[in-house]
Order: sequence, then structure tokens, then C-alpha cells
Amino acid sequence: MQFNIADYAHTLMGDFFAAGGTFERREFHAPAELAGLKEKVVINCPGYAARALWKDETITPVRGQIAWLIPQPEVDYGLFYKHISVLSRRDGIVVQSLEGGDMRGYAVDDETPDRAEADHAVATIAGLYEQARARS
Repeated sequence: MQFNIADYAHTLMGDFFAAGGTFERREFHAPAELAGLKEKVVINCPGYAARALWKDETITPVRGQIAWLIPQPEVDYGLFYKHISVLSRRDGIVVQSLEGGDMRGYAVDDETPDRAEADHAVATIAGLYEQARARS
């Protein structure tokens, strides 16, 4: 199942603010710092930084590389072709190579963008559309 995470996040934040919630960005260097907060409920979302914050080596990064194309409202579908996933969203079209299987990127903490990988994924999908145009 895939859904528009940007819209979902917007809905959740809207509901949160409508119920009186507030948003503060803070930096924590140790779990004990959370105890000093006056709030009864804290949503702690450090992502991969949780590994260092909580000293939890079981948290494993999984690297992924996506390319974003400009939003195209007339495109209301997703597809999978030659190990490339394409998903249209309101905020853009996500193109991602899934070559190598589900475990690709497992335990890779390198966040450096890979332009060559993104270009390859977009070129693969462009080839599909060129073939379709040639047949029509």
C-alpha cells in the first residue's frame, strides 16, 4: 500500500494543532534531558540519530536514493518497470531504483546523494515512455 505521506503528515499536524498541540524543535544530547521537560507528552522523532541518543546499536540505517520530478496533476498513477518504482504525488513524482532487492542499502549510513543512480532511474522510465510514444 502506498499513500501520499506529505498529505497524511499535513492532516496529522492539522489535527494536532486543532487540538491545542504545539511544536517546538529542541536538541537533546542524552535521554536524561527529556526528563527535564514540563510537557506530559513528548513525541521524540530523531530518526537515525536515535542510535547515538539512546546508545542503541540495533538501530540500522537503510539508505535509499530517490529522484523527484516536478508535480504533474494529470499523472495520477504509479508504476514499476525494470526495477524502477514511480509514484505520482501531489508534491512531485518520486522515481526510485529498487535494483538489488529489498536489502539494498541495509546498514549503509551514507546520505550523500547519488546523481548517477537518480539519472539512471529517470532515464529508464523515459525509455519506457519513448517506446510507448513510438508505438502510438
